[in-house]
Amino acid sequence: MKKLALVPFLLLSTVASAESLEEKKFWKGQTDYVQRSLDDASEKCGVKFTFAWVDKPKLRTEADKAGASPNGICTAAIDEVNGLCRADEDGKAAVKAKIKGFTCGYAKPRKLDLKGGIVTYLGNNDEANFSDWAKPLLEKKL
Repeated sequence: MKKLALVPFLLLSTVASAESLEEKKFWKGQTDYVQRSLDDASEKCGVKFTFAWVDKPKLRTEADKAGASPNGICTAAIDEVNGLCRADEDGKAAVKAKIKGFTCGYAKPRKLDLKGGIVTYLGNNDEANFSDWAKPLLEKKL
């Protein structure tokens, strides 16, 4: 029994130590930028939003190729939801009732979905007119 209990701990510590110091610093900086958008949206929408990265290595690699940053890709969805809250009370009420958090990663073509209270945005900085594309999709889901 004691040996079995150690296996998950060893696996977690191996995974945790696999990220280099440079990676940890990079993602901390990216998360700090995202947190600014989350804080502003949380204040305007009246919801304490959560956030999680999806496939960080792929997101970083593809963002670098495009001369972008992960936070630059991911804050777009958060800012769009914030805009719905700022627009009017109906938008704010819909967001408050149906959105609890965000996940974000890379995809081309971009994808946006809302399930279980989580907005999942898999995107890029290559496709233009984010708001024109995202706002109608979000409004349909809300």
